[in-house]
Parts: sequence; structure tokens; C-alpha cells
Amino acid sequence: MKNRLQEIDGIRGWAALVVLFFHLTNETFGNLVPMFRSDFLYFLLNGGLAVTVFFILSGDALSSSFSKKADFTLLDSLLVKRYFRLTIPILLSCSIVYVLMWAGANYSLAAAKIIHREDWLGSFILFEPNLVSLLHYSFYLVYAGHSNAVSYNPFLWTMSIELVGSLLVFLYLYVSTRLKAPNNILYGMIVFLLVAQSFYCLFFIGVLFARYRANGVFDRLRASRIWSFTVIALLIAIAIIYTFSKKYPHFWQYININAVIAAALVFCFYTSNWTVGFFSSKFSRFLGEISFPLYLVHFGVIISLTSFLTIKFSELGTLDTPHICLIILISIAASIAAAVFFRRVEIFALTPVNKLPTYLLSTRNPPGELLPQEDASPALRHSPAESID
Repeated sequence: MKNRLQEIDGIRGWAALVVLFFHLTNETFGNLVPMFRSDFLYFLLNGGLAVTVFFILSGDALSSSFSKKADFTLLDSLLVKRYFRLTIPILLSCSIVYVLMWAGANYSLAAAKIIHREDWLGSFILFEPNLVSLLHYSFYLVYAGHSNAVSYNPFLWTMSIELVGSLLVFLYLYVSTRLKAPNNILYGMIVFLLVAQSFYCLFFIGVLFARYRANGVFDRLRASRIWSFTVIALLIAIAIIYTFSKKYPHFWQYININAVIAAALVFCFYTSNWTVGFFSSKFSRFLGEISFPLYLVHFGVIISLTSFLTIKFSELGTLDTPHICLIILISIAASIAAAVFFRRVEIFALTPVNKLPTYLLSTRNPPGELLPQEDASPALRHSPAESID
């Protein structure tokens, strides 16, 4: 699609892959292979940092088209669809876990004892599968009462933050055209929420980046030869600072270091031609296409295939580092394959959702609202958020 912000897709795709690696290395086998928790991998494969990047990209994607032109009809459409665009894929992913539990293909408890992760893998889905509880969790509790005691997918703790953060973005965008100094208020909210160590600051950082893009800030920086070298220095400095933050956490007790580092990383990615080119590449766009499905399905892979292989290699007495790496590679391949299939099902399941604005929204514009232009560009007719959430 022309005018599509492909780098957003690409960054999100790589972030989803980092989360997958983090859960398989650091979390699943970190106790057996200490190398997986080394300082070097702490920066490259940090799931918490990747999640904060997700939230920044969500704020950016949801507001990028509106930042170019205050088209309230587009904003209305995104708002109407948002809950369903999140919930239907969540229901599909939780249904996979439900089927695995019902079929007796959940091996997480036995595997948890082998890898000494009773506190993590062994704490998941300790209940009997039930259709009512599946629906209750997928439609409501995932947003309003997520906990391991009721969750069919514990990795979905992010969804309540995602939904509320999206609504806060919509609220700001709706009132932004009526504010005398919208940027100053945006800066103020970011600083306040950052000091409060709230994840919601990340969504507003994304909104700010969308405004920077619309105002040509990123284009001017990418055109600067000096900045192209500065970005490299900044990325090296970010890696060093983040690695040392693990050793000296008391330095960052009053601020969310993940939020600061994530914002700096995304800013660097947006303002360098070579990073934009990398994240817009064919493979990065492929990862972006399956990013949300990959995030949703890999829990099911871990409790079934990954756990099953762990048990079998343990019984054979060959659960050493090479075989653990083999299990990880197989699990990654299975997760990607499952995500590709899941994406096709998701597209079909979301077809009715994409028609909701047609049925629910009036074509008449409220008083004072800007009229949509007939020759609106594809970037305005199709928000990046439409296919990357």
C-alpha cells in the first residue's frame, strides 16, 4: 500500500520476535543456560523493553493519519472498531489454549519442574477449561481482571493497557484541535506520566512522534548527514546505558528506564535512513504482518510443543545446551508458522468488524467538524493502525 508507514510495521514485527525469543530463552531456559541472561542479551532480547516499544507504536499508528489532517470520520471509525479488533484475535488465541487444555496437550506443569520455573511456567492455567470462563476472560477479564488464576493466555496482561491507552489517545485527538497549545499539553502529559511511571506515557510519546512526522521533523533529520552519524553514536550509548541499568537499578528508581530507552530507540529508528530502510524491508514487513498473531499464539506453543520436547529430552538425559537451542529453534519455527495461519483466520474473522462504522456511524458531520475530502490520500483512507494492531 502506498503512503503506508511500513517502518512502524517492521519495528513492531521485530519487537514481537524479541518477545518470543525472551520467553523462550530468558524465561523458559534461563535457569538451565545462564548465558541466556547475560548482560549482552539483556539489551538485545529484553521482552519488557519490546512491550514498551509496542505501546509507543500503537500511539503513533492510531494518530498518524489524524496528525496529517484532522479527519474526525477516520477517528470515529477507529474508535468504533478498536475493542473488537483487539478482542476477536484474543478470543481466537485463547480458544487455541482451551483446545490444548481440553485435549491434554498442556505439558507446562511437568516441564516447569524440569527447568526449575515453577514460579513462572508452573503458575499458568492451573484451572479446568470451561467454555463460559473462556468467553468471560476473552471479552471482559482480559481487560478488567487479568490474573494467572483466570487467564487462558498470561502474556495478555498488556491488553488492558493497550485498550485504555488507545482510548486516551482518541480522547486527546478529539480535543486537540480545540486546544490553544496542544503540543505543550502533550509534553506536560508525557512528563507527568513518565514521572508517575505509568505505561500510558508511551502512547502519548507515540502521538508526539506522529506530530513530528506530520511536521516534517523526521524528514529533516534523515536528510542531515551529521545526524546519520549521530544516530549510530546514540544507539551505542543507549545499549551501554541500558546494560548498566541492570547493575545499578537504584539510579532509575524514580523513572521508568524502559520507557526512556524505548522512546530513544524508536526516535532513532524513525530518523535514520538505514534503519527506516531495514524496518521497511520485505522480511521486516512480513514480521510486521504477523506481529500481533505471533504475540498471541506463542504461549500455546510454549505450553505444548516446547514443554513436550523439554520433557522428552529430559527423559533421554540429553537436555543440554545444544538440545535446548534446538528446542528453541523448533519452537520459533512453529510459532511463526502458527502466526501465519492465525493471521489468515484473523483477517477473515475481522471482516465484519471492518464494516461496523458503516452500520453504526452517521454519514452526517457534527457541527464544526471538518468535512472529509473526496480525494483523500490512501494514507488518510487507510490508517496504519488498521492492520498492525
